[in-house]
Amino acid sequence: MAKRPSRPVANKNDLDLIPPEEIRARRIRRFIFLGAVAVCALGIALYFAAPSIGGAIKGWQSRRAARQAFALMDRKRWNEANAKARDAHLLRPSEPEAWRAIARLLSGTGQGTAALEWWKKLDEQHRLTIQDRRDFAGAALASGDLPAAARQIDVLLAQADPAPIDILLAGQLAVRRSDGVLAVDYAERTLADKRARPYDILSAAILVLSVTTRDSQAYIDAWERIEDLGRDPKNPASLDALVFLSREEALPPIPAIGGNASLSLDSRGRRSVGEHDTSPSGATPVTQGAASAEATAAKAAVSPGTSVAAGEGGSPPPELSPGSSPQPGDTVTLNLAATPPPALRGATMSLLDVANALENHPDARDYHKLLALEVRARHDPALTDQYVADAVERFRNGDNETLAALAAWLSKIGRPAKTLEVLPQARALQRGDLFLQYLNALAALERWNDIKDLLASERSVIDPVPQHMSLAIAQAHLGSATAATNEWQRALEAANTADKLLAVAGYAEQNSVNDIADAAYSGAIKIAPKNRAAHAGRLRVALTSGHTAEAQTVAAEIAQLWPDDAAARNQDAYLRLLLGASDGAAEAAEQQAQVLVAQEPSNWLARATLGLARLRLGKKKDALAAIRAPRVTGVEPPGALAVRAAILAVNGYEEGARNDAQMLGAKQLLPEERALIAPLLVERKE
Repeated sequence: MAKRPSRPVANKNDLDLIPPEEIRARRIRRFIFLGAVAVCALGIALYFAAPSIGGAIKGWQSRRAARQAFALMDRKRWNEANAKARDAHLLRPSEPEAWRAIARLLSGTGQGTAALEWWKKLDEQHRLTIQDRRDFAGAALASGDLPAAARQIDVLLAQADPAPIDILLAGQLAVRRSDGVLAVDYAERTLADKRARPYDILSAAILVLSVTTRDSQAYIDAWERIEDLGRDPKNPASLDALVFLSREEALPPIPAIGGNASLSLDSRGRRSVGEHDTSPSGATPVTQGAASAEATAAKAAVSPGTSVAAGEGGSPPPELSPGSSPQPGDTVTLNLAATPPPALRGATMSLLDVANALENHPDARDYHKLLALEVRARHDPALTDQYVADAVERFRNGDNETLAALAAWLSKIGRPAKTLEVLPQARALQRGDLFLQYLNALAALERWNDIKDLLASERSVIDPVPQHMSLAIAQAHLGSATAATNEWQRALEAANTADKLLAVAGYAEQNSVNDIADAAYSGAIKIAPKNRAAHAGRLRVALTSGHTAEAQTVAAEIAQLWPDDAAARNQDAYLRLLLGASDGAAEAAEQQAQVLVAQEPSNWLARATLGLARLRLGKKKDALAAIRAPRVTGVEPPGALAVRAAILAVNGYEEGARNDAQMLGAKQLLPEERALIAPLLVERKE
């Protein structure tokens, strides 16, 4: 076999025969080839990584905008904070920090119902901080979602050493649960805590005042704490303390005549956005509901507990706490142990002292100086005209905020003609808040034709929703029922958000236009199915209209959406009993109400359910036991007293039952509740 010749080995000297130009060309081709491969690889990598990189960049930008919003909120620059929070969300809608910014903004501006949805989104992602939980609890209390508030407060109290604000939130929850003794205990723990900040002290003291009587030592001590804050102009809460003391409903303590003290429990909860009047002080019916959309400058410095929406002009008032203090409502009196008659330790500030402190406070704005004049006029009504003249001379040439405050003040003290004098139409047409004050004055003077002409023209500077609502009221006063209905419908059509629909519903409810209110609440529920304020509004409208079956349907929906809410379940059970529940349903209602009464002995709604369930089951004596424990003061829910009267009657206490029925004769009751006391009223007439 022949041997293959071997390949000749390249000699090093042969390389010298390749021209340098060829070597360089080879190297360049190799470099280009490798570069092309690298570029292709990089392109492929960028193609797949671009979304992640872009998302990371947008996430960083979103978090930066959120941090800027937090800084603006700390400085109470709510309009700018609103813009930054919106930018943060637009940059990256899935960014939790943007959710936090929006939730904190809504909580800080009193929009608790809207804030709840954002806090819940953060909670689902397990991203809540301790401060978040405080704001979450405050928003839940404000919107009436007590189970959500309780869950957050339980976490806050479970800390090794809860902060004073956490204890205060627990006190506010106790008030909403009709437990006045526990509420005072939490408030006093807050007041005794050396870590408590000035606003914590003010909130806790106001909480004590809201659930105790004026002759109790707790009331006296709390009042003195508020006065101490007001007397110290260097204290951050002093100005708000003075504003509280200047309120007509703020009553100083009185020494107890006897040796008994009692605890008066304020059981009606705070009303949420859309349920309460957000109008400026002194607003007349034509623009009460509309004012929530166009907040006046005067409301930028209102007293604690009042809030305005961000982005509508002015800034919200200083906050006392995430939950704020409860509003007055139904009262239940609980007997406490006898105590010696308390005595005031220091001199109580007089109205003139409060007025002087307000006027001379270093941080006082025009609103506070006007409030001081109002306090002086209340102290000496004969000089009211002089104080009005002084206010007009001092403030009529001020800026828009000052003029809005002056107009609101004049309306509040019943001087609408003066409002028109200091606020000409041309000036009012420049800003929404001034325009609303102008409309308020026209309404107070019953110049409905002027209001109609002004709103129907193209010169209106307010949002279409309040414009149509105000026109509806004007048309109703002018006797044009069809035109008024059309304006209500236009307001509904223009309300394209849940908040606007809640504003329409609240305003319609205030003016007894229940069909529009129900439609608006239903529309809000379609947009936000778990909006508690909308569901509560539908229930309230049905009850006010006397539609028990419809109210029970709504109550059942609420209980299904919020199964942990004992009050909602109790309301559903009570309405079922009124409509004639079966024995099985009555037994279930009895067991459920018995648990709630054990938890909240002063809860008359729960006692009414328990008593009615036993009455339906034929347990007359057991029903009597359910309603005999608390002492009746006459301010309990009328329906509960109707049930009580029926139970007393079947147990032989006819005289007391007739007295209760007579007292309830003029009060609003459901048809089924009135049927319970109808025989007693007939017997009384005979």
